[in-house]
Amino acid sequence: MQKTVRNGKIDLMKFIFSIVVVIYHFNVGNYNYIFMKKGYIAVEFFFVTSGFLFAKSISRINYQKETLVKDSLGFMKRKYFSLFPCHVFFFIACFIYTMFHDKWGYGDIFSHFFRSMPDFFMMQQIGLSYITLLRYEWYLSAMIIVMFILTPLAIRYRDIFLHYICPIICGVIIGLLYHQKSDINFTWQWTWICQAGILRAAAEISLGCICYSFCEKGILDRLPKILLIIIETGIYIVVLMYASNLALRSMGDYTILILTAAASAISFSERSSVSFLNNRFVYFLGKLSFPMYLSQLFVMEFVKPYKEAVSSPAVHTVIFVVSVIAAALVCLAFTSNKMINAVKNISGKISNH
Repeated sequence: MQKTVRNGKIDLMKFIFSIVVVIYHFNVGNYNYIFMKKGYIAVEFFFVTSGFLFAKSISRINYQKETLVKDSLGFMKRKYFSLFPCHVFFFIACFIYTMFHDKWGYGDIFSHFFRSMPDFFMMQQIGLSYITLLRYEWYLSAMIIVMFILTPLAIRYRDIFLHYICPIICGVIIGLLYHQKSDINFTWQWTWICQAGILRAAAEISLGCICYSFCEKGILDRLPKILLIIIETGIYIVVLMYASNLALRSMGDYTILILTAAASAISFSERSSVSFLNNRFVYFLGKLSFPMYLSQLFVMEFVKPYKEAVSSPAVHTVIFVVSVIAAALVCLAFTSNKMINAVKNISGKISNH
């Protein structure tokens, strides 16, 4: 199998938007929205890019009636288990911390462990979540559930899915969400038959698929490279300014969502590629963004008690971001393929003896 070439622009923006999200979550509970008041909007970038990559991956699968179920399950299995090691690392860390912090008895440990199984399997968004050790993982849960539903449709009816089903899903759900709430920042509310996070994921993953079909036609390749780069950079600046709540407040979440999708499509286009961003360091930053997203709740519990000891909210926030990055690095060290293979080898040798 040919190795997938990473996209330096997308990896860099993943890292930047991960920082936006962790600052937003930290300041919600500690400083009442001093920084990144609308930082939740960064999650839309992850949904859209996930949808783009989903459509791209599905396009490589040739439909065969006899293997549709096997291909669909195989695709989701690879997706699921690519996320699982980092998730388990922080689930265990949060469970152990909460166990000692809340002084659980033996009965509590046993009860809470089994009642947190939806969280352990990243299924919080089905509505059965009890303990929410990693409540910010709603994004992953919603993404997995939506992709599990869409995958067989995308494989079986690829063209219809990209050019007909996705626009309908995106348009109908965004309209529904807009009339439910003027901003897009709602996740756990129950709407009809599911939580709002699943609808949010379905609309934006579908939007990412639309972006892929748009790029697949080569429309962006007809535009001058410098123009694409200027538009792309300008849009990202607008989105970051909106997330920080410094300006452009009147634009609204749904306008920013569409702009984010447009910038993402340009970033994925080979026409707008810039070679200096395609290097190992930038790729590593992109890889680091996922454990950063997962580590924030765990790290927050250790950092927030020092609120009164630091000189300012800005310093406290910087300490938190640095700590999140450090925790993400530790997670990557423990969940790397080399580490996992080493543990397997040690386990095999022990079992042989």
